[in-house]
Amino acid sequence: MERGQFIILLWVAMVTGTAYGQQQNTYRHLFRAYEDNDLFNVVGGVTDRGYTNGTRADFFYINNKPARFFLHRIMPKAGDSSVNTYGFSIMQVMITPKNILKRIPDKNDFPYSGALFATHSLHATNAIKRYSWQSELLLGAMGPPSLARQTQVSMHRLVGYIKPNGWDYQLKTDLLLNISVAGEKELAHVNKALELIGGAQVFTGTALNGLSAWGTLRFGKMEPYFNGYMSRFSTPKGRGSRQQLYFTIRPSAEYTLSNALIGGGIFNRRNRVIPKTDDPNNDEPEMVRERVVARCDYGVVASSGRVGLSYTLTYMTPAVKGTGVQETSNISFFLAW
Repeated sequence: MERGQFIILLWVAMVTGTAYGQQQNTYRHLFRAYEDNDLFNVVGGVTDRGYTNGTRADFFYINNKPARFFLHRIMPKAGDSSVNTYGFSIMQVMITPKNILKRIPDKNDFPYSGALFATHSLHATNAIKRYSWQSELLLGAMGPPSLARQTQVSMHRLVGYIKPNGWDYQLKTDLLLNISVAGEKELAHVNKALELIGGAQVFTGTALNGLSAWGTLRFGKMEPYFNGYMSRFSTPKGRGSRQQLYFTIRPSAEYTLSNALIGGGIFNRRNRVIPKTDDPNNDEPEMVRERVVARCDYGVVASSGRVGLSYTLTYMTPAVKGTGVQETSNISFFLAW
């Protein structure tokens, strides 16, 4: 064998071995258990109004093979260097008014509302050009089939909290079918210690219609944001230190044309839920939904190897006029393999 051929073969073997080693040192699956609840608020206390609870379980996996499923073909990718993380999720959410003792809820407050749905998503990130696309398809139902009433009543009974009495007047059964697409791009970074990211999203369907924009500041000890979705919450072997501890601040603004969980679904929107009163002195106004909502999320993420944990506290301006600023929290657990 000539010397030149030997060198070429040796180089090919080294590249192949390196690529294999990198593949072996990359987690390809991630499970997330996710809970939104104002019970976890470190400030502000338990409010139990508006968006009061969200429980979610996700399974994510990396697949960079050519897409065969037609949905995967139309989901946007992040170029030739795209790391494609697909996900399947199931989630239950519930909304309640401020006063849950009343049997007939106030007409100018949040309604009793629940939803149960599944999603299929794609996080496509490009570590070289530092941008990403995120797309999600949602399918489910709102109203009694969501089992939100049974869940909240059972949990309040379990923890000895007051019983919510107005679920007889929850928003009616309707179809939830939505699609959303979001893009993010790095605006600035300082080594691996600080990142500034901008993003925007559009969503449409029978559940939500509107758009949002945000900025994200991350700082601390962390993997680069656009190395892939899983790398934000786990670090495999072969990458030196496997611990991450970083903080996030994310101010955002959202403009919503319609929200089925507040205003009712497309098929049953006109069906009156709260009965009229016979009291002539009762001139309680109807609910007025705010189309523009501002929010800010403050979070901390800690991970070691394949295990991660995050806590996020959210402040949000009223989604219904006169209901006041809402505070809620999220705790998420991550396990990669």
